[in-house]
Amino acid sequence: MLNTRAERLRGPARAGRPVLQLVKPLSAVHPDFDRWPDMDETGIRSIDAAAAIGLDPFKSPVRLWMEKTGRHDLLQPTEVPNDGLSYWGRLLEPIVAAHYTLRTGRKVRRVGDTLRHPSHPWMLCTPGREVIETSDVQFLECLSVGRNAAHLWDKGIPMHVRIRALHQLAVTGQHAIDVVVLICGQDLQVHRVERDEAEIERLIDNELAFWRCVECDRAPPVNETARGDASSTT
Repeated sequence: MLNTRAERLRGPARAGRPVLQLVKPLSAVHPDFDRWPDMDETGIRSIDAAAAIGLDPFKSPVRLWMEKTGRHDLLQPTEVPNDGLSYWGRLLEPIVAAHYTLRTGRKVRRVGDTLRHPSHPWMLCTPGREVIETSDVQFLECLSVGRNAAHLWDKGIPMHVRIRALHQLAVTGQHAIDVVVLICGQDLQVHRVERDEAEIERLIDNELAFWRCVECDRAPPVNETARGDASSTT
C-alpha cells in the first residue's frame, strides 16, 4: 500500500503502462486513473514547465514543489494571476482561436485530452486545439494577456511561454505549435514554436531534476545553476 505522497507519485504512474498514443484520454489507458492522487500531483504539465526549471516570472520552483507535494496549507496567496484575468482568458479563448483562423486560413478543432510522454511518464500535457489540414503546424495555444503582463511580449514570445510550447512538443512528438495571443484586448499576435531536439533534451533534463525533488519530497534549491542553463533554449 502506498502511504506517503512521494510513494504514491512513484507508484501507479510508473509500472508497466502502455505507450500513450496521440490523442487518447488518459483514463482509457490507465483503468485505475480515478484512484490516483490529484492529477496535478502525478506529473509536470506544460503550464508547470517554466516554473519547474526556474524561468516562470509568476511562480518559483519551490512554490511549484509545494503544490506538487500537497503543502497547500503552507502556501502564501499569489498576486498573479488574478481570477478576473483567468475568467476573461477562458471566455475569450474561442474568439482568439476564431481570429487565428481568419488571419491564417488554418482550421482548428478542440482536443482537450491529457497526454503522457511515452518515455517520461511524469511529463503531461493537455493540448487545447489541434490545427488540421496542414502539415507545418499541429497545435494551437490561445492566450489573452492583460496590461500587467503585456510588456513581456514586447520582444516576441516570452521564454516561459516558449518553454510551455516546447514541453507540449516533447510530450506529443509533434513538430510545431502556433501561439496566438490577444494583448490588452486589441493586439493579436501569432508566434510559432518549432521543435528543436537540443532544446527539448535540455528541458527534459531540467524538468527531471525538479521531479526527482518531488518524488524524494526534497525542496529544490532556491538558486540552481542547472536551471539557468535552460535559458540557452532561446
